[in-house]
This record gives sequence, structure tokens and C-alpha cells, in this order.
Amino acid sequence: MALRPIRNTEELEKFTGKKTPKSQQEKITKVINTMPVRFTDYLLKLSKKSKAVAKQFMPDANELEDNGCEKPFEGVMKTGIEGLERMYIDRCIIMPINQCPAYCRFCFRKFYEKTSAPAMSYENMKKAFAYIKKDKRLKEVLITGGDPLMDLNRLEYILQNLREIPHIQDIRIGTRSPMFDPERITTDLVNMLLKYHDLEKMKPIELATHFNHPDEITPESIAAITKFSKSPIKIYNQSVLLKDINDDPKILEDLFRKLHLLGVEIYCLYHCDPLKGTKHFRTSIQKGIEIKKYLRGGNATGRINPAYIIDTQIGKVEIGVDSHIERKEGEYVWIKTPYKLNTYKSVCPNFKLPKDMCTVDKEGYISVKYLDAE
Repeated sequence: MALRPIRNTEELEKFTGKKTPKSQQEKITKVINTMPVRFTDYLLKLSKKSKAVAKQFMPDANELEDNGCEKPFEGVMKTGIEGLERMYIDRCIIMPINQCPAYCRFCFRKFYEKTSAPAMSYENMKKAFAYIKKDKRLKEVLITGGDPLMDLNRLEYILQNLREIPHIQDIRIGTRSPMFDPERITTDLVNMLLKYHDLEKMKPIELATHFNHPDEITPESIAAITKFSKSPIKIYNQSVLLKDINDDPKILEDLFRKLHLLGVEIYCLYHCDPLKGTKHFRTSIQKGIEIKKYLRGGNATGRINPAYIIDTQIGKVEIGVDSHIERKEGEYVWIKTPYKLNTYKSVCPNFKLPKDMCTVDKEGYISVKYLDAE
């Protein structure tokens, strides 16, 4: 599948078949020059059929708005190793590559490639394996990025080395390729992953994918999904709640039901992160709660009712389950989290909370300030 990087408005018009309004050309050019824009041929065809898909990938002048931050959350327990991030005691993230076949305009890592960061070096991967091997509290590794399926040699190198670490059990691979580049999902890929999947030893490989709208369920994406669902490798979905795309409970119900019928576990519905230039994608937390109430209120089986997750600067929380909103402060809300300061310090003794964004109560629990939306 050919990848189509967009370098200017002329190329954008050529591939999309749509003229950029003169009033928008300067702004769109600035967006393209600031944050990478890329499509696959398959995605371009799908975008022409679906406004919901097009809006997720087409550059938009609204991306120039300064509301939000460049990194709404990242590994807070500093490992000192480029490409290795950690936020929790039992799991960590390896990011072998910063590129994707196509770029979601709301991605919380969209600024990671802003300076054309190179792929994770093999030297840093070796340092990551040593770090993981040393801490037996680590049980799970998520390989993500960027899309790790962009470089299968690096991916297999990581899998080989992780499988040599006895205390690592679950290895998850985060990819949106089944949605925007389904031809990348081949039988050879599945067979390669199966070499490192051993349920008898309780050492599975799992695939985390990302579908946001029913229009993304096509014959091509179904073929990609079923290559995994017919194999022993489990596949689960994470969606992002997006304004004017899927912030309708019936749209999400339709999406989740279709994925479930394809053998995909419905795992999480993420609130869109407060990233610079994503204000036009973001709904309020209350909107997400209302959608959850619809799904939970007898309209959808629990099998298609994901956890509604908010990424704060210190970790993921689920409002009404492990966390709650304490108060509002202008555009922000203060969220009481289940995380304790001492937990982070037990992994990273020099850990410091984000400045002016957190408080700690007398029991050690952290409250974090979070930018809400309308």
C-alpha cells in the first residue's frame, strides 16, 4: 500500500480532489509544515466516501489554535532511555518508531514527530531490555509509537528480546493499521507474532487497535481484523470520543456492536486529550458520561460497553469508578485520582509532580488539573 505524504496544498488537492479555499491556503500550509500529514491510498478512497473518516485525517486550520499542551501526558517515571516510557508499576511502553502510515489529527503524540525524531536506536532498545529485566515488578509491555508495524524487523527484535525476560508475561502491540492500512495485516505477520505467543506458558501476544466510526468497518478492514480473530491472538479496540464524528451514543453503539461481532474486545473509549490544536475535536467530560449512561442504561450489552477513560498528566482515570471531579476552575476541572505520590516514588525516587497541575491530600492521593471542553 503506497504511502502519500502531503507536503503542500497542491498535493493535498491532487490526492483529495478538493480545492483548498483561498482564505484557508496560508493556514493549511502552516499546518502541513508544522505537523506531518500522510495518507494511504486506501484511506484516501475511504475519506472521499466518509466525512467522519476524512475529518480525522485531513489537515484543518483549527489545528493552529494554541489551546492545550503539546504533551498532555507522557511517561512520568523517567527511565532516562529514549523510546522507553513508564507510568505504572507493572507495565511500560516501548516506542520503536515515530511514524505511522497515516496521521490522526487528534493523536496525543502528534508532536513527537514534529522535529522528525529518529526511530529508537538498537542501543536504546538494549538499554530498555536491561531496564525491564532489572525490575521484576514489570509484567507487561506495550509496543506502540508511531505504528510498530511500520518496521517489522525492529518489532521482531523487540519481541525476541522481551521473550527472554522471564517476568514479562503479556506483550501488547498498538496499531491502527487494520483501520487505515489493512493490507499491512498479512498472514505472514500473524504467523510471525504467533512465534512469540504461548498461552501454555501464559505469555500471550495481544493486538490493540483503533476504530472510531462505523464507516471504518469495510470489507478490507474486516479481512484484516479476521486474520487475528481467527488466530489465537486476541484483538481489542480503543476508540477516541470525537466531536461531530462519534459523539452520538447510537453511532458508538453501532461501531462497538460490529467490532464485537468480528471478535474484537471493546476495551476503552478515551476522552480526546487536551492537545494543542484539537479543541475542535473535543467534547466535555459530561458528554462522555451521558454516552456511558446511554450504553449502560439497557441499550447495549456489557460486551459492547467500554470503560470511559480520561488521560491525565499522571495516568488514566475513569470518572465515577476510580476517580471523581472535585471542582471546576474556569475551563479546568480538578480530578481526584486513585494514584498515590509514594507509588511513583517507589519506582522513580526523583519523581516530581507536574508543576501547578497537582495537589496531594493527607492520605497521599493525587488530584490533577485537567482542561475540559464545551
